Amino acid sequence: LISTYVSRHFSERIPKLLTRVHLPPDPLLSDCTATIVDTHDGDNALQNALSLSSDKSGESSVTTPSSNESPLSSSTPSPSSSFDDKQSAESFLASTVFRNVDAMVLVYDLSREETFNRLEDYWLPLIERCYRGNIPVIIAGNKMESLEQQQQPTAARSRQQIISLLQRFKFVRQCIKCSAKNLLHVDDVFNKAKVAVMYPIKPLYDLVEGRLTPSCSRAFTRIFRIFDLDRDGLLSDDELIAFQNKIWGATLIGRDVIEWKKALAHHDMIIHRREEASVESDPRSEDVMVNDKITLTGFLTIIDIFISQNRLEVPWTVLWTLGYDDELNLHIPESILSPECDDLDAINFDPSAWRLNASEVDFLSSIFYQFQSDGGAMLSSEDLNSIFSVFPIPLPPWSVRSKQLLKGCFSIPRIDEDVTPPTSLVAGVTFDPEIEEHNITSADPSPSSPSISPSGVTISSSPLPSIDVSKSSELDFTMHAIKPLTYLSWMNHWHMFCTLSPSRCRAELFSLGHVGDIRTRSKDLHAAPTVSPSTIPDGGTKTIFIRALVLGSNDQTKRFIINNLHGIHHDYAVSSSSQPETSCSVVKVMLPKNMNKSMQNETETVVHLIVTEVPSSYYLASSASEKKLLRKKFIALLEKQNAIGDRVYDVAMLVFDTGDEQSWGYAKDIESNLLTGNMPRIFVGTRENQHDSSYPSVCEYQNYCKSMDLEEPIGVSLDETMVDSPLLHHLVRCTQDASFRSIPHGERNKRLAAIKRKYLWFGSVVSVSLVVVFVFKETKKVERGS
Repeated sequence: LISTYVSRHFSERIPKLLTRVHLPPDPLLSDCTATIVDTHDGDNALQNALSLSSDKSGESSVTTPSSNESPLSSSTPSPSSSFDDKQSAESFLASTVFRNVDAMVLVYDLSREETFNRLEDYWLPLIERCYRGNIPVIIAGNKMESLEQQQQPTAARSRQQIISLLQRFKFVRQCIKCSAKNLLHVDDVFNKAKVAVMYPIKPLYDLVEGRLTPSCSRAFTRIFRIFDLDRDGLLSDDELIAFQNKIWGATLIGRDVIEWKKALAHHDMIIHRREEASVESDPRSEDVMVNDKITLTGFLTIIDIFISQNRLEVPWTVLWTLGYDDELNLHIPESILSPECDDLDAINFDPSAWRLNASEVDFLSSIFYQFQSDGGAMLSSEDLNSIFSVFPIPLPPWSVRSKQLLKGCFSIPRIDEDVTPPTSLVAGVTFDPEIEEHNITSADPSPSSPSISPSGVTISSSPLPSIDVSKSSELDFTMHAIKPLTYLSWMNHWHMFCTLSPSRCRAELFSLGHVGDIRTRSKDLHAAPTVSPSTIPDGGTKTIFIRALVLGSNDQTKRFIINNLHGIHHDYAVSSSSQPETSCSVVKVMLPKNMNKSMQNETETVVHLIVTEVPSSYYLASSASEKKLLRKKFIALLEKQNAIGDRVYDVAMLVFDTGDEQSWGYAKDIESNLLTGNMPRIFVGTRENQHDSSYPSVCEYQNYCKSMDLEEPIGVSLDETMVDSPLLHHLVRCTQDASFRSIPHGERNKRLAAIKRKYLWFGSVVSVSLVVVFVFKETKKVERGS
């Protein structure tokens, strides 16, 4: 077989063992190079390796065929002897002919049934124990010319034997009948072996369970969402055409779309018949098509059918084109995940990047309305689970996942205390039992599932059923104690996450399907509807954002103020984290339309609060050099960039206890060492109760604020329930009212800047006048000279 494949000629006389054959690059397989290794006493090498493994593990050694045994005699290895994985097999087989093997071709004689039995009873069990199903095997039945003399019952029995073998040994990728003498299907044998290596099945399909792997289901669920341009949960004909154009650069014709749908309808009919005949009362599987459009289940079924036909190059082409690697990990573009996006010290630091842009807001709005299940204005826990099902841990990025996502960032989200902490080990990260995995049983395999063509390829039945076709399956998680979110809360959390890390926020959006270049619409494709303010709850209401850093020596007091700003009116324990924590909420307040005028003519305003609490230890435990670095961070976060005209945070809240001099000293120390003259700040003085006499009318901190031309500290009582509190209005005025004094000597600086501009203007006018006079005189001189 090897000699015929290499020389393109059948020779009756060949050596007993061929040397290694190195094949040239194959242009049809990405210039893949291959080496064919002929084996001699290969079973002895495998059994000796198993014996060595058994000796090292303390197990009994396996029996090896003796030299006087017939070549067809069976001496089966001990069932208890096997390698743990392919790596351990390679380590024991490194000194044999099987080192660095990627695929195997087993050959039997079609005219001698005992050679086929030898494969099934000896070779395949031996390979299974050595490689535990981690290496693809192609079975080649040679001497196909001898089948012409076989009778029909013999051929039918041979087919049943092959089906039985494929069902028993899942790592056998294909059985091919060939003829070295007539050069028939010889190329197919070795090409299929190369394809089995180039397009592995293991990451895509669970051969034991007979269904798509969870990673494969997540990847194609995301791909489905990318091309679901109108966000209706269905793929229309136009969206299928966009998918086809992106992956293969060719346009689907009407006949191809019809064939896709026929294949799905045929598969759906088989599944429903089995469900009706089943004695178990399982729920009916989801429809593959609705209103002549393909559902997510239907899309996953198409991928399943491709795999069942051993056409793995199709799903792999889709995955590689859309940025997945061989382990189905999504590659995030460097432009999104660049460290400079989060680097507060970067030369090209851009505070505006720490805000969601219009395209991202539109995407998140469409996601909200696509997945809300009750038709109201809420995302339930199940809805959130569906949205984030494309992640290994289907939880929002501001949940327990944030601890890994935001490593190295200035702040992390504050986890709600009523969410049960996680403890399961997923993807190498330790979490607590907040999520549970539920397996979904797959349907029975279809004996003759039609194949799907990307374009212009005839759809036909498979010659042999190789892999079970099962209904779509996803790794399902149930989330416990995750709060439902309104539209405003949903957007509020994403605004918070973007404030914490722009690059990681956009990486999460990319993983959810926000991919601008892929969603380029063709001229025949209707644009996805933009979410207009009229469809958004409170879409016509004025909306403002307040991002505040809270600093102070008493962490419990700071937590109380933050909780009350968020409308939480019960005590929580102070966080043990030494890293700043950020929380968010949405508040509706009545504010004047123009902050510079009186409080008359008020209007309802939606306030997005994003508050970062900086623990006292974060500053006190810092060395002098660390405080300098911290000051640089605060400059980037709070100081207005001249070139950009924007800040990451709007204001620093300096909290102190009115009856504690050390607390006031800490607030002053923070202001002098961390804040510059261009950073907005407000002082918040707290007292135990509303009748506390430790808040005199004139005191040191009031005089200090007056000398700095700042607003006086606002007083807050710790026993006060702050519903529509003065502090919130104080924050709003600080960020919205141009006359609010939050910058030291702000009015004086404005006057000086105005005077400077006048001088510059006057100087420019004088300079221009002098130039005009000079030019006029020179012109007169020239005229007199001429």
